[in-house]
Amino acid sequence: METGTQDTLPPHAAHPRRPSRAFWYALCLAAFGATMFWAQRIVTNHTPAEQRSLMAVATVWGMHGCLVVGLAALAGLAVPLARLLGRKHLLIGAGLAVLAFFACDLAPRTNRIFYDEHIYMQIGQTIAHTGRAEYANYARVEYGDMTVYDAWVNKQPNGHPYLFSWLYRLFGVSEAVSFAAVHVITALTVAALYFALVLAPWTLPAGTPVAAALAFAFTPLVLWWSRTCAVEPTAAATGVATIFAVCVHARWRDPATGEGSPWSAALLAAAAAFACYFRPESMLVYPVAASLLWAADRRFLEDRVTWAALALSSALVTPNLVHLWSVHTEDWGAKDGNRFGVGFLMKNLESNAGYFVQQKWFPLAGTVLALAGVGWLLARNRRLALGAVLWFALAWGIFVLFYAGGYYYGASSRYAVISAAPMALLMGIGAAAAYGALRRWPPALGAVAVVLALNWAAAMHFVPTLGRESNEARADIAFAQEAAAKLPMGALVISTDPCIWNVLGRNSGQLFNVEGIVRNQLRELVRQYPGGIYLHWDYWVNTEPDHARVWHQLVLDTHATVYMRYNAEAVQLALFRLDTPYALAAMGGTAQPEGPVFKVDDTAAEALVDRPAEPAGAPAPAPLPASRQGPTVP
Repeated sequence: METGTQDTLPPHAAHPRRPSRAFWYALCLAAFGATMFWAQRIVTNHTPAEQRSLMAVATVWGMHGCLVVGLAALAGLAVPLARLLGRKHLLIGAGLAVLAFFACDLAPRTNRIFYDEHIYMQIGQTIAHTGRAEYANYARVEYGDMTVYDAWVNKQPNGHPYLFSWLYRLFGVSEAVSFAAVHVITALTVAALYFALVLAPWTLPAGTPVAAALAFAFTPLVLWWSRTCAVEPTAAATGVATIFAVCVHARWRDPATGEGSPWSAALLAAAAAFACYFRPESMLVYPVAASLLWAADRRFLEDRVTWAALALSSALVTPNLVHLWSVHTEDWGAKDGNRFGVGFLMKNLESNAGYFVQQKWFPLAGTVLALAGVGWLLARNRRLALGAVLWFALAWGIFVLFYAGGYYYGASSRYAVISAAPMALLMGIGAAAAYGALRRWPPALGAVAVVLALNWAAAMHFVPTLGRESNEARADIAFAQEAAAKLPMGALVISTDPCIWNVLGRNSGQLFNVEGIVRNQLRELVRQYPGGIYLHWDYWVNTEPDHARVWHQLVLDTHATVYMRYNAEAVQLALFRLDTPYALAAMGGTAQPEGPVFKVDDTAAEALVDRPAEPAGAPAPAPLPASRQGPTVP
């Protein structure tokens, strides 16, 4: 037995009247024309630096537009959608989301991308407080408020921080809120995938929606990354949301003419545009949506309502496109500037294709089920097969051409999360088809089910682990968390990654922002920050000699004291207090401590930095350049 939706609308899903279509066309064309004119003016009349500054606001407003259009469309469709799904499917979807939520707890909560996850959080913090999508190089964060003194525009899209910013407005800025957000979004993605397939206008094997949702929920890397603050789980979620909108729009068409509804078209336009704000390659969602609509009804190629939706979606995504253009000269960590090329193909293919057969991060059982799903589609619905395979091919294949796209490359296994949903669709179809073929032979069905379940369970071995990858950077985050809890109010922490301290509610800045005032007006800086001036001897100082040289010299020049220290395998982490009596006397005044008086211990400081002092008369080192912007891997 097979299930699927009929190629007709339910009686309650009435189409809007003709005047609403006229308004729809006018709205879409006006939005498209206005944003194209705006984008042309921005690109031609402003330098890249000016463009980036303008995009700090424009991208936020672009996402506001996506949210308003999407929620308005969803509100217009909510009642008929609920009736169409019915209580049974709504309860099953909710149950799958709850199951996925608790399944994610199999993985430990931790950071795995250093220090990008805190960069995302900190940009979300800045959006929440200033409305600008910027990373704060130097900011005062006290008593729940934030003042940004110096900032730069991040090269990655701002969708992930934007989601955080709304939660920060409601619950305050914290790592706990950020982790919970990704956790919950992963669970909701499972429900969205289920609802999409229930509404899908194609005939599928019975049980496909449940099987696909479970396959996604228990994909090992989905579980592993759902307990981080990485962007990939939310990028996958917005991709699934777009597919949900595709299914709604395909379902809400006029069966006689094939014309879509403006309500569902608006939902699709907003979902597709919003997805693009999460990762650069998320823009490939447009050809996927087009192929699936064509698979549902060829008449969508001539549907003016759908073409108008594309115009509106283009308008909504334009700020993100201009943002990406403004940073197109960035090397994204590729030292030679070669970010994409066929030269990376073979090595990345060995890793990324091997992902499906090596039983390291993905069960071989899943690969077998996905191939079965492809076979079923080729035999029953080749147009849908093309759309489903295209979704997988683009979501998975784009990374094999990227210099850091191989899953072997650092924490790049997270890229597999992007292709987890289309893979789950194929696995779900394969599993449902296999069940339908074998259910009349219970012994064979039971044997196959046991073999597949055991193989799947074996591939889950790494899910409960932290992993050795970036363990020293992880220790740096733990050290900062402990130190932030002990620092007095009004303290300033100088760090290569002020995002960590800002998210933890502490004032922080890059050395290049404050080194001049430390060396020449330290008394004034202490007046502004009576809790003390601290230097974070962090992971980067341990691993990059240029940073270590500058940090070391400042520790020596101020006769800094050790406030806290921690050994983490091959690195030493510490907080030095710079506003010592010696430094205040030599660099801008006399000591006027407003808290505990720290005994000057040059020996302890020297032992920690483990570097000889510069000889007398040596030229002062140059301050840390402003180009230091976090880790090199995007």
